[in-house]
Amino acid sequence: MVSRLRSSNLKLFLSALIGVFIRRRSRSTVALIAISLGATAFFGMLTIYYDAPRRLSEIFRAYGANVLLTGEGGVTKEDIANVKALLSENGLAGIAPYEYKSALLNGRSVTTARTDLAQAFAVNPYWQVSGELPSVAGEAAAGYDLAEALNLKAGSKALLDNAKEIAIRAVVKTGGGGDEVLYISADDNFTADLAELSVSASGDALQTAMNDLSAKLPRLTPKLIKRVANSETVVLKKLNALMTLVTIAAIALTMICVSSTMAATVAERQKEIGLKKAIGAENRDIIAEFLSEALVLGLFGGALGSLFGFALANFVSLSAFSTSVGFNFVLALATIAVSAVFTAAAAIFPAYSAARVNPIAVLREE
Repeated sequence: MVSRLRSSNLKLFLSALIGVFIRRRSRSTVALIAISLGATAFFGMLTIYYDAPRRLSEIFRAYGANVLLTGEGGVTKEDIANVKALLSENGLAGIAPYEYKSALLNGRSVTTARTDLAQAFAVNPYWQVSGELPSVAGEAAAGYDLAEALNLKAGSKALLDNAKEIAIRAVVKTGGGGDEVLYISADDNFTADLAELSVSASGDALQTAMNDLSAKLPRLTPKLIKRVANSETVVLKKLNALMTLVTIAAIALTMICVSSTMAATVAERQKEIGLKKAIGAENRDIIAEFLSEALVLGLFGGALGSLFGFALANFVSLSAFSTSVGFNFVLALATIAVSAVFTAAAAIFPAYSAARVNPIAVLREE
């Protein structure tokens, strides 16, 4: 009997709730639009917040190395293997060791750099390569300015130290001092003067990774290339601050709109509320009804906002990074939950205002 009574009360409650949305479609629509807009900003900014560090890291990696590695007695093959193992979880994009020497190339004094050219290009993806990077030890790639001065092209031959003929497989334009260098492809068994690293981690995570590397490999000294590492950190901080401000403003405006809409609804429904209280409805019933309306609006608004927010995040990502983002269901659930909570919070004052309606005073006017 009790269960049937509860079931009947629930049906009546749901029927009344649906009736409110149908009878006051304009008010409900205004509130739903406001909640959806707030949820759109929240979901969109949250998606970009989680995706932007990875996108920015990829962009900044295209500008070259962000860590310079030196060591007592040079950087060996074993050192390179140990660094790769330690930084594998920090998104190591590449590690290029360099051994610098002076030499004669076709009778001209030049600087040579023995290196793994595939790794050098992975660290410096902005290099412009004409020809094919050599993969066989002893072959070379000439810097752009050096190639111009000595009339070298991909496929040319040159005389190294007046004794050895060397094959030039590519011409490399680095846009810097590297354009004067002859890059010689080397095998793994050489000791480098230094190594350039491109690590996807940024900010505090990058510094922590370098501290860990120094502690575990004390013979090596990693140094952050400040102009790259700092720029990435500054951009991320400014982007996060901007997204936080936009999100806070969107949520605040949503709460103000929902609160004012619910307050207007209370004013319109005073006679209805007075009648319900006259036939036995308690204050908590009135409060529960208004909070339930707000929760339903919050859930629907959050769901709609997640869809629109995904479109917004995609638009921003395509505009800024030329890549799309994936739909994150966890963030969507978080958006729906946050929308419901904030909408209910915005409805608390109007709900208590509705509960304070005096049925005698209201119905006397009838």
